[in-house]
Formats: sequence, structure tokens, C-alpha cells
Amino acid sequence: MNRLFLYSGFLFILILIFDAYDRDYNQPQIENSRSDNSQSFNQNAKQPPKGAVQNKISVEDEQIRQEDIRSIEHQKLLIRYNTKSGDLLFSKLKDYPLNLGSDENVVILDYESKRYTAASKIQIKDQSIAAIYNPTEGSTDSIKLLSTNLPEILLEKEIKLVNDSHQIVVSNSITNNGNDDIYVRNYEIISRDGNSSASLMLPTYTGSAYYDSDDKFSKISFDDMLENEQTINAQDSWISMIEHYFFSAWLPTTSTTKTIYTNHESGIFTIGSSTPYQLIRPGQKYDYKSVMFVGPKLQSEISSLANGLDLTVDYGVLTFLSAPLFWVLDLIYAGFGNWGVSIIILTILIKALFFKLSETSYRSMAQMKKLNPRMQALKERYAEDKKKFSEALMRMYKEEKVNPLGGCLPILIQIPVFIALYWVLVESVEMRQAPFVGWINDLASADPYFILPIAMGISMYIQQKLNPAPTDATQQKIFLFLPFIFTALFATFPSGLVLYWLTNNVLSIAQQYVINKRIVG
Repeated sequence: MNRLFLYSGFLFILILIFDAYDRDYNQPQIENSRSDNSQSFNQNAKQPPKGAVQNKISVEDEQIRQEDIRSIEHQKLLIRYNTKSGDLLFSKLKDYPLNLGSDENVVILDYESKRYTAASKIQIKDQSIAAIYNPTEGSTDSIKLLSTNLPEILLEKEIKLVNDSHQIVVSNSITNNGNDDIYVRNYEIISRDGNSSASLMLPTYTGSAYYDSDDKFSKISFDDMLENEQTINAQDSWISMIEHYFFSAWLPTTSTTKTIYTNHESGIFTIGSSTPYQLIRPGQKYDYKSVMFVGPKLQSEISSLANGLDLTVDYGVLTFLSAPLFWVLDLIYAGFGNWGVSIIILTILIKALFFKLSETSYRSMAQMKKLNPRMQALKERYAEDKKKFSEALMRMYKEEKVNPLGGCLPILIQIPVFIALYWVLVESVEMRQAPFVGWINDLASADPYFILPIAMGISMYIQQKLNPAPTDATQQKIFLFLPFIFTALFATFPSGLVLYWLTNNVLSIAQQYVINKRIVG
């Protein structure tokens, strides 16, 4: 029986490893498009096309003049932009402190430290001169830019913050004042370096992702970008750069088919999308509106912005379990207003759901515990003959009608649910800086005084005492150290996750104690 628990723990670790592998490597590969349009754009990914401001700031142009950087802001966002190119260089979330009680705020776009930028621009086919903008008018939360340096072409750009949201609207327009036809398209890009803020203990995803109506949600890691540049034609698509809790994304504003592409140059990774070229005759004007989201993975905010945007909350291979678990957790929170209390109630509900399965497991363990003295006697009698010991043990199980595997299956069935809830608690920004009680003022951070991990270790030790003792001396030593090992491990985990395990252990102890009393006495 104790070997089965070891095997169960081993299976638990294997599922976690598979889940991590699936997140990093087992994403659908994008096939190179065969269309002329996508091929030409992919070629332009390495070398920016003539007439377009560069897809990303080049190594040679790393130092942007400070006088060309200005800002707009409102109650939730502060944005800095380059007045000459219209690139978005910096974004600060004014409603999300960097650390609890800190005066600093979370920064997503950050040109200086991560080369993390975004842009929405007009590209003019076969144009050899780059557009240079100048501010014309603006307010606290918006700015208008104008470019008149292109012969017989007028370019206008407006950057505006959407009130009470984490969205930025970039409107581009081009007027053909010449005598010849021109072809134009709009393209949107997000670029950044490949550094990740994920910790070793919580390996969350940092990289690019996209969505379209056919392939749905797909991730393109930085390693994928290093291997080859990719293109795909997509419908109703969005592109993004994702990290733990926060992300940036260009959202769909039309149903036009776009070409999504990626490239890598000098340590900067880019994901972009472009519309098809459109003919603009003399005297005509072309307008395009882009909407960028740059903020938290708050499901109540992002779910309605675009199809599949809530999938940026990366639950991995067990999303089909994690998503409904979060839905229930969110419902509980709506009633109690405390995420810690919600975690406890959700744990009780899960325990109730698996009550009968757990009862079967605990009955089997109780029966094994009752037979433990006889098992020790058999071990002493056949100390020199392991084969006879195993045969005698099997006869005893048969006589007493005890199934040594009876406690294993119910536990194995519950493991995927435990892992799914693990990712709910790790990935949900709702837990970030969410207080519980007393000293627990951030359920997404480790317990500062290690009270919850120690309590969890004690509960694990009590559980061991309620289980049948191993007959093997080596197993006894392993089980003796397990509570200490898990206490040290959980001391680094988010306190919300430790709270779940502690609550689950306490409920398991209560259920197992009652069953042991009935069977063992």
C-alpha cells in the first residue's frame, strides 16, 4: 500500500512534467503560407520594406532622443510614445502595484530594460522614404501626430487611451494627394527581448501567442522563433506577448484576413500581423483603427474583448478542468468577497464531490492498518525468504478479503483535479496581492512566516500516522522525511496553494479518522 502511495506521487510528478513540456514544446507548428502575399511579407520581416518605419527599433537606433519621448495617461494607464515614429515605448499599470504596499507600479511595455515595444503603422508599397511624425494637438489621454515629409502623401496618427480600461486605440490614416495610385496596408507588431521573469519553482510561460478562427489559440515560443521565421494567414485574429499575470495584445477590429508573422534579430523577438494591400487612388483616404490591450489577465475584463483572449490565462493541458474550477471559485468569491475563504469552500466542494471515492480509499487503508501487526509477524517469520513472505502476504489478503490496490485508484482519479486547481491558483491574477486573514496579505506570494507550510507539514505527518506503517525499513525512513521535504517545498509556493493543500489534508484527516475508528477501533 505504501509503495502505491509512492507510485501515486511519482505519477503526480510525471503529470506535472508532461504539463510543463506541453506548455513549452508541444504547441502546434505554423506552416509557411504559400500565398504570394504572405511570402513577400515574411521576406520583409528580416529587412523592413522601403517606406515603412522599421518593424522594431534596430540595434543601431537603440538610443531614442529623450525630447522625442512624451506621455499620455488616465486613471489606469500611463503610456510613453516616440513622437517621430509613433511607437509605444512604455506602459505602466497605475492600478497594479509592483509589490504589496509599494509606490512602484507594474510595467509591461518597457523599451529601456526589455526592448519591449509595440506599434501600429501604415506601410506604403515601393515607397523609399520613411515617414517622420510631429505632434499637432493632444490632451492628457490622447495625442495626434502628423507626417508631411512624404511627397504628395499625408499621414495622420492618433494615440488615445480608452476610458477606465487597459486599452489603447491607435488610429492611422493616409491621404493620397498625388496623381498616381498607391498601395497601402496596416501592420501591427509587438517586440521584446527573450528574458523571462518566471521562477524555477513556478515555470510560467513567457513568449508570444496568437489566435485565429481556424487554429484557435496557439503559442510561438522564443525558441520557435530562433529556429525559423513563420507566417500564417488568419481570420479574426489577435497577436500577443504573454508573461505571468500580464500581457499585451493587438485585438481584432475587422474581420479582414491578416498575415501573422514572427522574426528574430539581434536578441529581439517580434510577432506581427498585416492587412492585405489596398489600392488608394488620387484624392482618396485610407483609415485603419488598431486596439491594443496592455494589462492584467483579469478574466472579467478580457473575456469580452475578443474570442479566445481569456486563453492567455495559461492553464495548460488541463484547461478543460481548470476553467470550470475557476468559474466556480469566482462564483464563490462573488458571495464572500475573500479569495482565501473561496479557496477553502472550493476545497470542501471538491472533497464532497470525491467523498465516496475517498471513503473507498480510506476503508482500504484502514483494513490494511488493522492487518499491520500480522504483516509484521509474517515479515519476521520469513525474514530470509522474500518469496515466501510475498506468498503468505497474498494468502492473508485473500483470507481477509482485502484488496491492497483498493486505496490507490480513487487517489489517482483525483490527481488531475488537484493539478488543475494548482494551475488555477498559480495563473490567476485575481490571487495576486489578494488578502486572506492576518499575516496572509497576498495569496500569490509565499507565507512570510511559514505558518501555513508548517501546518501543512504537521497535517501530512498526522495523515501518515493514520495510514498503515510500511513493512520495509527503507520505506519507513522515506516516509519519515516526507513531511519535512514537503514543508520546505511548500514554503516557496504561493500561500493560496498551500492553503488549499492544508484544507484538503485537514478534511482527509477527519474523514480517515472516523473510518479508522469504525474499522480498526
